Amino acid sequence: MRLRRFRSLVSLTLLLCGGSCASVVRYTSDLVSSEQGRTYFTRIPAAFGGTVGFAAGVPIDVAALPATFVVYRTQPKESRDPLSVFLFPSFVLWKAGILVGAPFDVVEWLLWRSWQAPPPITPEQREAIERQWDAKEFSVYPVTPIYPR
Repeated sequence: MRLRRFRSLVSLTLLLCGGSCASVVRYTSDLVSSEQGRTYFTRIPAAFGGTVGFAAGVPIDVAALPATFVVYRTQPKESRDPLSVFLFPSFVLWKAGILVGAPFDVVEWLLWRSWQAPPPITPEQREAIERQWDAKEFSVYPVTPIYPR
């Protein structure tokens, strides 16, 4: 009974994550980065899980070599990347392994990060944000520039 519940939970999680791949990859990158405010409490288990996941994917990479070689040869020469093709299973398991740090991230957020004030924005960061907003195209509503380009 427990195994059936576990399988259904895993399949539901994979189904939900399948539709939001970019956000899962972004979140796994944040779990191992100190720039996002994560402490060693979260980063160490996430990095360990990622390492184990990548190592577990290496035998799968070797077993999938005939299929990945065909995929590699069918891609245009200008855009094919051997690492992303041949090590794709390892990369997927690496990111999945990093999710081991997610429960630690929840605990850390509840006990520490949610109570901290956000760091102040430096003048350089503010200027970069303003430049980014100035460079964006405003396609939602018409904008008439005041000065010529």
